[in-house]
Amino acid sequence: MKYASNLDYLMASIVYLGTHTYWWARSPKSMASELQLNEERLQRVFDGFPGLFRKSVRTDRETGQHYYALQARYAQKEGGDTKDPEQTSYIKPLSKDTLTVLIEFVSKTAENELSQSRATRTNFVAIGASIISAMAAIAAVFLSKFPVR
Repeated sequence: MKYASNLDYLMASIVYLGTHTYWWARSPKSMASELQLNEERLQRVFDGFPGLFRKSVRTDRETGQHYYALQARYAQKEGGDTKDPEQTSYIKPLSKDTLTVLIEFVSKTAENELSQSRATRTNFVAIGASIISAMAAIAAVFLSKFPVR
């Protein structure tokens, strides 16, 4: 899964899950409804970036969907508590610095993906031009040996 093609969903999810003072974890259906996002795509983003989003063991009673939280926010839990907190459990929002680090990481990774994609495209164009050039050279040699009458 590419950061660049999911940048809008990643940013919306990071800001929402990193700053909300009531909900610290949401199901894709609930969050998609609230943010007017596509539920299936949001689910793919949550599942596709497990380093950013933590899949809860708990599920929504109505939909059966797992809840998702930011890994960085979950890591703020105090002490050795590793239990899944309640969906509405108060966990301090991410600090401005932590939120900035996450947003910059996602932005720069997306930028790197786009740069690599452009470089790959440039390489394919160069290879294609080389092949055409080689074919033209072969055709020129062939035509010089066997002139058309």
